[in-house]
Amino acid sequence: MSTSAAPVRIDPPSDKYKTLISDLVTWKNVLNSAIAFSGLLVSLIAVKYINVVNLLFNTAYRALGTVVVIEFVGRALGRSPGFVSSIKTFKGYFTVSKAVVDPIFDEIIVLVNFLLVEAQKLVFVESVPGTLLAFVGSYFAYVMVKFVSIWTLVFFGVTVAFTAPPIYFTFQKQIDAQIDTAKKTIDAKTEKARGQLKEQYDKGAKVAGGYVSKGLDKVGYKRNMPPVPVAASTETPAAAAST
Repeated sequence: MSTSAAPVRIDPPSDKYKTLISDLVTWKNVLNSAIAFSGLLVSLIAVKYINVVNLLFNTAYRALGTVVVIEFVGRALGRSPGFVSSIKTFKGYFTVSKAVVDPIFDEIIVLVNFLLVEAQKLVFVESVPGTLLAFVGSYFAYVMVKFVSIWTLVFFGVTVAFTAPPIYFTFQKQIDAQIDTAKKTIDAKTEKARGQLKEQYDKGAKVAGGYVSKGLDKVGYKRNMPPVPVAASTETPAAAAST
């Protein structure tokens, strides 16, 4: 008797990024999360307070000036080629292997596809809480960007992303209890408001019906209506005579 093997589930390559992000923000590995969190904060601070373009040009002119001086000194001492140009003669030019570049581009494509898929999941509401959370976040950013810079929003978002999950897991019972209480309160108020609206609707319908009836009476609509025909009697003549 042969039994069919259960199908093997193959996760998409982009799922590893979802798992990675989840592990980082939930501090599953404290060291990795700390490195990622501090690295993001340092990068944001560097972008804000360091002129990267100016730094690149500054480094470039200093490096080029240094190698020119060294090469000039070498040739002045009778070396041909000079100190710097001899390095290329011995080792050749530095190049990047295709075997090194291809995996990098493959990972970039996987990452881009991951972002595209997650964005489409939000748009098509595959997860109502996820789309609702994205809506709240985008609306909050839309409002706050009028008062603070984008850098401040990004800094705040990164901080919340790495601090909110551990705080929630630490005080999960208390937070869930408060959320449950708030949900019950909202449900009770919603039910009360629904009852009041229904009551007001019924009153309004009765008042409107009265006004409509009075209006019809004023224009003589009911008086001019033809009489309602009476259904013919189904009794036989003998039965009518006996009565």
